[in-house]
Amino acid sequence: MLAIQNSTPMMDEVDISVPINKIPEVLTRIEELETEVKMRIPSFGHAGDGNLHIYLCSDKDSKDIFAQKSKKVISELYKKAKEVDGNMSGEHGICYARQAYFEDYYGQDYTNLLREIKKVFDPNGIINPDKIFPLK
Repeated sequence: MLAIQNSTPMMDEVDISVPINKIPEVLTRIEELETEVKMRIPSFGHAGDGNLHIYLCSDKDSKDIFAQKSKKVISELYKKAKEVDGNMSGEHGICYARQAYFEDYYGQDYTNLLREIKKVFDPNGIINPDKIFPLK
């Protein structure tokens, strides 16, 4: 990862997990996205558990263009992960960075269920407030 960071002025990272037998299909989609958005997208991962670390690298784009391209790539990666019965995070979690994608990925009913469970254990909202999803 450090080599990737040192190779580009702007970078974002996504980690998804997918069934092991679907890794080649996801890697093919990553290659397609590289061409579609004209962005380097190196990836590596833990083939034994289907966890992929995907890096979005920009060498020449402005910050705004990089943000636009990254949003498209991240959306497409999550779409592919869901299509192959994967998950939108393998190790790194959701936190603030990927909050905007959570409800789209898992659906409103599931997200609301998680909010209600959180309220049972943290009625005052003091444990990691607004992480993963705002409690509303």
